[in-house]
This record gives sequence, C-alpha cells and structure tokens, in this order.
Amino acid sequence: MKRYFTLSLTLFAFSVLNVLTYFLLGVITGNTAYSGIFSITYPLQFVISTLLCFFATASSIRANKEDNKNCVNTGIFLGLIFGITIFAIIAVFVDKYIAFMNMETDIYRNFTLMAIGQLFLSYVCNLVTEKLYFENKDKFANFCSLGFMILNLLTVCITALITKNQIIILAVNLSALFVYVAVWFAINLKKFKFDFSIIKNFRYESMSIVGEIFMLIIYLFGFRLAFSFGQEYYIALSFINLITDPIWDGISVKIAKIDISQSCYNYKKALIYSGTVTICYVILAIVLFFSLFKVFNVVLSIGLIYLAIQISDMLITIVKSNLQTFIQLEYSPTKATIIGLLSKVIRTILAVFLFTPFNTDIAQITCGVLALVLFLILRFRNFKMDKEGFLIRKEKIPNQKSNMF
Repeated sequence: MKRYFTLSLTLFAFSVLNVLTYFLLGVITGNTAYSGIFSITYPLQFVISTLLCFFATASSIRANKEDNKNCVNTGIFLGLIFGITIFAIIAVFVDKYIAFMNMETDIYRNFTLMAIGQLFLSYVCNLVTEKLYFENKDKFANFCSLGFMILNLLTVCITALITKNQIIILAVNLSALFVYVAVWFAINLKKFKFDFSIIKNFRYESMSIVGEIFMLIIYLFGFRLAFSFGQEYYIALSFINLITDPIWDGISVKIAKIDISQSCYNYKKALIYSGTVTICYVILAIVLFFSLFKVFNVVLSIGLIYLAIQISDMLITIVKSNLQTFIQLEYSPTKATIIGLLSKVIRTILAVFLFTPFNTDIAQITCGVLALVLFLILRFRNFKMDKEGFLIRKEKIPNQKSNMF
C-alpha cells in the first residue's frame, strides 16, 4: 500500500510542479497569458508518453520477464535518438505549431521553445526513471524526477524575477536542466549489447502506444472545437484541466505493470490500493474546485458538468486500468489492443466531430464505459479470483496462480 501511495503522490507532484511553473511564470512576468504555454504544448505530452511506452516501459517489462538487461539499455539509447529527432523537428517548425494551436506566434514563440525543450529533457529523465522503477529503485527514481521538476520551477521563477528577458530565462532554464539530466543519464546507462525487438516491445505495450497516439489526435483537434463555443467554456475546461491533469498522472497503472512483470500481482489488493488512492484524489478535486472556481471566474454549472464527468471516469478507471494491464500482459495483448483501439477510435470520432463544448468529456466517459464492459467480459469469461486475490485461468487447477503462467 505504501508503494502505491508513494509512486502515485510522486507522479502527482511532478504534474503539480509543471502546472505551477507556468502559472508562476505568468504572474512574475506580469502577463498571465504566458500561463497558457502549458495548454499550447499539452498535446506534446502524448508524444512523450508514446515514446516512453515503446522504448522504456516495454523494454523494462521484457527485461524483467527475460532477465535481460541489454534490452533496457538498448531501449534507452534508441529512445534518446528518436526523441532528439522528433523534438528537433518540432522546435524548427515551432511557429507553424503555435499557429496551428490558434495562438499568436510573436507572443508565445520563446516560451513555447522553452516548453518544448523542457518536455524533451523531461522525456530523457523519464527514460532513466522508468528503468529505475522496474528495478525496484523507487527512491532513486523519485529523487531524480522530483529534482528535475523542482530545478525546472526554480530556474524559471528565479530568473524571471531577476530579468524579463525571455531568451535569458530560456537559456538559464534549459542549460540547468540539460546538465542535470546528462549526469543522471550518464550514471544509469551501462555498457550493453544491442538487443531490441520491435515486435516484443509493441506486444507488451501495444494498447498504451495506440492509446497515446489517439490521445494526441483528440487533444489537438478536440480542444480546438470545444474552445470555439466561447470564453466561458474555455475558462471552465482549462480550470478543470489544471485540477485534474495532475490527478490523472497520479492515478497510475505503473505498479500493476511492475508487479505483473515480477510475477507478484494480486488483483484484489491492487483494486483496494488503487481505489483508495483514487478516492483521495476525487475528494481533493472537489475541494479544489469549490475553493477556486470563483477565483478563475468559472461558471458554476458549466464547471460542475466537466468535473462530474472527470470524476465518473476516475472511478471507472479503478477497475478498468487494472484489468487492461492484466489482460495485456497475462492473457491476450491482441484482444487488449483491439479493445483499446476500438474505444480510442470511438473517442476520437466523438471528440473531433461531436458539436458540443463537452465533446472531449463525453467522448472520454463513453470510451471508459465501453472499455470497462469489454474487459469485464474477458475477465469473467476466462478468469476467476482465488481466496488470496489472484486471478487464475478457469481451465487451470484452482491453486495455480495467474502470475505463474
């Protein structure tokens, strides 16, 4: 239980610090419009998630299952190469990216470049921490990630207090983060023999990879449609995102992936632990909403609709996230990917074409309910839970645990 709370709170803290960085940047510079940099680059977070799933998480799962450390270091190295290439292209065409997001290029160019640099360096940092988490070195991973986020916050805010020159703020921030990440990367990347399997890596994380790609599409086009309905919807949706984005980061299935890869996953305990964590976050979201909605001039009725949908999906995720991870790793990655693909296709279509300011949220809850139902069908058709809380195949003898397949 302690590990669930520790990892969840750490991931939550990372996201809070990231949001806080841009909130304070706007306040210190006297232009709160700069706080919107977080929204401009929000879709790029799913580019990072996709790369991490394929190169880091999948490689670590394979390493634990095959006792093969070469594939982890190979994944980190290849992940770095692909990350440099992708984010360099985005940086070169930053003006076109900003224009596509319906923002003013001249106003946001420098700080958007800074945000892109931060995202890339955080990605490199996560390549390292993902390896550490799967080696049960949670304290080192947490220290590395929290150190990165705190350094990011301090270098931006302190430099902005000293000077309003955007180039200097950008240079100080990215230089400090580069040195920090380079040290951690050098310490943790060991000599290795090249060992990488595209098929195996995709197999272990296929559903997550496909899901992150669709999330990129959803937030690129879905938010654009929602914001077109007027400022009151833009304000309410942005406010709810500020509250719930760190919470969604905190509600992680990382523990389930680690436990399954190490053959120690207990379904009953996982539901209890993840459920407890989620309920705590739901209470926090409600408290934050009613404490701050007047400060952000949010229309109460609109904000409550957005909040209610988000909370409903969080509760659904308690069961859905555990089942989808188990089905993916221990039963059928093909079926898990098909379910993930189907739900994401439906979510994308609804988010892009549903003509309502609640398009992305309606799409989100629809996707969540559909995936939950389908995973429950697979779970009850093929597995039963023994007295200790392990899922076992129905055709197996009763005392043979699922983690022994």
